[in-house]
Amino acid sequence: MASLKNELVGTWRLLSYIELPLDGGDSGFPMGKSPKGLLIYAPDGHMSVQISASQEQKYISGDRMNATEVELSERMRGYIAFSGKYTVDNKAASVSYSIQTSLFPNWEGGKQLRKIDFEGDILYQKSFDPILSDGRLVHSYITWQKVEKEAGEEVLKDVEGISISA
Repeated sequence: MASLKNELVGTWRLLSYIELPLDGGDSGFPMGKSPKGLLIYAPDGHMSVQISASQEQKYISGDRMNATEVELSERMRGYIAFSGKYTVDNKAASVSYSIQTSLFPNWEGGKQLRKIDFEGDILYQKSFDPILSDGRLVHSYITWQKVEKEAGEEVLKDVEGISISA
């Protein structure tokens, strides 16, 4: 049996993010039906994830520090981001995150556990413990597709000419 960590290492592109309430209510798409996102597992045991709602609006101002309160609120509701360390349990087919930094500060210093399963280049994740989302306890179901090295190199070629200033 191959190590699950070996299968996880790399970059994954988000396909879907669904929340199922524990109370049996309808499933929801808190990031819309076409969310964007990347999940990166490094060989050294660090990870990073970013998920963005499908219908985010650009800020009116070109200055990120001058966004309106409404813009900031909408972006916060439509974005998940955290990073930290991860460990894999092959027997339980799970990955555990020790969150070091997060857009949602309540997660910092905490742990989150995901059940994982693979089907070819598709990764399925389910939250072990329910999370509170919009006042309801839910389980999240997240589907990712492995980004192949060649595809990643094409993305880098597309941005080579862009200059970024801090």
